[in-house]
Amino acid sequence: MIDYLYIETEQALADLCQQYARAEFLAIDTEFVRERTYHAALGLIQAYDGETLALIDPVAIDDLSSFWHLLTLPSLTKVIHAGSEDFEVFRHNASVTLTPLFDTQVAAALAGYGVSLGYAKLINEFCNIELDKGESRTNWLARPLSESQLKYAANDVAYLYQVYKPLVSALEEQDKLSLCLEECRRLAEKTNEKPADEKYFDISNAWQLNPQQLAVLKELAQWRQMEAIKRNLAQGFILKDNELFAIAKACPKSGNGLRAIDNIHPMVVKRHGKKIVSIVVAALELDVLPTPLTRLIDYPAYKKTFKAIKGLVEQTAEKSGIPKEIIASKKLIHEVLSYYWKPEFQEKQLPAPVLLTGWRKQLLAEKVLPLIKQ
Repeated sequence: MIDYLYIETEQALADLCQQYARAEFLAIDTEFVRERTYHAALGLIQAYDGETLALIDPVAIDDLSSFWHLLTLPSLTKVIHAGSEDFEVFRHNASVTLTPLFDTQVAAALAGYGVSLGYAKLINEFCNIELDKGESRTNWLARPLSESQLKYAANDVAYLYQVYKPLVSALEEQDKLSLCLEECRRLAEKTNEKPADEKYFDISNAWQLNPQQLAVLKELAQWRQMEAIKRNLAQGFILKDNELFAIAKACPKSGNGLRAIDNIHPMVVKRHGKKIVSIVVAALELDVLPTPLTRLIDYPAYKKTFKAIKGLVEQTAEKSGIPKEIIASKKLIHEVLSYYWKPEFQEKQLPAPVLLTGWRKQLLAEKVLPLIKQ
């Protein structure tokens, strides 16, 4: 049984964080619940500095500022595994970004242990231990937490702490540590949250709509996001994507017109009917309309260019020893093509695509840009 402290008062947390601040690195994990809500509800924070393993109760503690401060200490490396959802939790609850950061999933991939390695497999690889993942789908907001829940949570940082130094050594031997830290920093700073006025880009089949219909879709998608944030409700519980598309395609100007659309749930009409119709009517009167959307696959040069970039990535991966999945996923290739080809991207002053920044720029930019611009 792993020993741990259960922290449920602000004073105990402040004392703990004073100790943690003196450490070289800190293993961190979170448990949260996200089923119907827009933002994940934080249920537990686990941390371990090699001396004290703590389970911090954010349900019991109102002020977590002493812990949030730790996350930005430049002298303390934060160690986490596959932290994308944790980053979002920290950003929402405290407006902080973990720095400096060491993500063991990224490190394991770069060190040659496999891409997207799960935590249990990572621990089995390095510690030869089979972890029990039976509590992964538990309700972390319920109190009191059971002994099995607490043990499960403690395991998530106890072994994470142990794999940090072996992974650092493996990366140093391959001269990849600085690359790993740069990639971890990018992931910690990355946000998946698009501006509200760009949400309509992600609606399936939006490319089928004309500019007026797109204006309706854009305004509806923007309203849905704002409503979801205000009510802390997952966007699909306000209005589903297929319902958004159907309404934008039909452009109903009355409640009866809205009710006549197939597959619109009656509760949507009851709860939001008047608002939806008012948004549709206002959008149809706009003078400035969105640019029609084009799918990448409909560009004549798409197949040839995508294949050429993919081949270049594979050659670069073989030469550099960096997994091709880390260098450029299909999503990253699509991002750079959209950036240079699509009018809706060119209209905005967007930051350079990932494929043309940082260490990827050094590896690929000179060869990728001619392929895109041909």
